[in-house]
Amino acid sequence: MPYGKAGKSGIVVNAGENYGDYRFTLRERLGYGSVGVFLYLGVDFLLYRSRILLLLLPICMIPYFRWVKARLISKRKQRLLESFQSAAAAFVVALRTGYAAENALAECAGDLERMMGQEDILVRELRYMQAQTALSVPLEELFADLGKRSGLEDIENFAQVFTVGKRTGGNVGEILSNAADQLRQKLEVQKDIQVQVASRRMEQTVMSLVPWGIILYLNVTSPGYMDVLYGTLAGRVVATVCLALYLLSWFWGRKITEIEV
Repeated sequence: MPYGKAGKSGIVVNAGENYGDYRFTLRERLGYGSVGVFLYLGVDFLLYRSRILLLLLPICMIPYFRWVKARLISKRKQRLLESFQSAAAAFVVALRTGYAAENALAECAGDLERMMGQEDILVRELRYMQAQTALSVPLEELFADLGKRSGLEDIENFAQVFTVGKRTGGNVGEILSNAADQLRQKLEVQKDIQVQVASRRMEQTVMSLVPWGIILYLNVTSPGYMDVLYGTLAGRVVATVCLALYLLSWFWGRKITEIEV
């Protein structure tokens, strides 16, 4: 991740991470790549048993890694938003007790670091913001920058509310309190939805394994029964159509269970 050297204050300065992108580590490439190869070889063995298709393995890894990347980006953004909700609540409390915005940020960063650890994704962002405020960078610009880089509407809205509150000279703590409460309520609704659909996702996972289990069972218990699928053009066409329908239904099922608030 693009984190720079420590400044005079000892605080590590962040170069500004783009949360809409993701860079795989070598360990992740090896791990996810091994899973992808295993799945590809499994599909080839159960549906095609063609050595020629092994030549397409590198090409098929491209959309696979894109899908994995999109999932990792989504999970990282969700972790950032959940941490931001805790930070926003602590920031508001500090403001309402009389701290200036910059001092409230330092209190917020310290509280979150004790809760999440210094390697938490938002703790590093707050420490970066703290270092930038020491260089006279306006805090509202730092919040706006975080919202833009994260691509999360809730953080962008919080930054806008904070900017308006400071510029109008109103009670920033009270104004931000409403924004923080709305974010907290949204995350609570999200968690309730996730709990309710968790069983459905498990059912989908089990059902998605059933077809492969049936094919494997037939290959083991009735050798030669599936030869018509592997040895004829019609069999390969049928296998391809079935695989396409299977992938379509799988992605459709995942889309249905991913409910956004």
